[in-house]
Amino acid sequence: MDALLQGAANNLALSGKAADVFGNILEVGLYSDLLVQADSEGLKQCLCDALNNPRWLRKDEILHLTDFFEKAHGGSTLVNLSRSLAEAKEARKGPQAIINFNADTLLFALLDLFLIRAHAGRIGKWEHPSFSFVRTLRGIDGLPSDATPIFHCHGAVAPSPSGRLKKAKRRDSREHLVFTEADYLSIAGNVATWAQSLFLFHAQSSRLLIVGHSLSDPNIRKWLAWSLSSSIEEMTAVSSAKEFTARHIWVARRPKDAAHRHIQEVSLLHLGVRVCWVDDWGQIGGVFENLLAL
Repeated sequence: MDALLQGAANNLALSGKAADVFGNILEVGLYSDLLVQADSEGLKQCLCDALNNPRWLRKDEILHLTDFFEKAHGGSTLVNLSRSLAEAKEARKGPQAIINFNADTLLFALLDLFLIRAHAGRIGKWEHPSFSFVRTLRGIDGLPSDATPIFHCHGAVAPSPSGRLKKAKRRDSREHLVFTEADYLSIAGNVATWAQSLFLFHAQSSRLLIVGHSLSDPNIRKWLAWSLSSSIEEMTAVSSAKEFTARHIWVARRPKDAAHRHIQEVSLLHLGVRVCWVDDWGQIGGVFENLLAL
């Protein structure tokens, strides 16, 4: 896929297109279908604004937009995971951080919308709570003190705001997109990228729950292997055990063929990753709640 995207980017360059055209085309590909659905419910402007900053929306808009996602996409991985993450945060059992390799900003938008609605329902009046999650688009953004960061380490693309608010500006990092083959090769040849430093830190100091990722990215596989090697070296220094349980969990759809399942499981052992099989992505919420004992 990255080679195909590279071909598309090369063709744009050969056609004399500006560098930002690729990001604009990617934006259309990411959001066009969803925006058409939202437009049919009179929510297109609300959605465009929410994907930049959910707190630009009024009470009625937040209620209608969350109802729209529950009705139209309630069984999706995104909505189930967002709902579970919001509940985990309320119970103070949420993750330390979220590393998002997707270019869309839907996860942050939905989390904040769900939490705003839940907070208002709990206190009996409409009032925005403190941020529970903060979108981090660049390494220089730093770390929030009381909120869980959502790191967009491969860049993020948000649609243009609706224009209803005069000072509203698009909030994304499309200049840091990592989607083409050249982007991946650049990261592979640089030992000091934000994406690599960020991923290695969390892989070595915590446990990863990997959702919605194919684990075919050679850079990520390399980082996981490095992390495992370092962890084994450290554990060997303080333990006489000869075997260690894989620390990280990859959630994936269960293949019908038992041999296929076995191959996938053993192919991740050298990365320190074990597999949690699900039969349907609608089960992801239950998986998350079980892991956090909610």
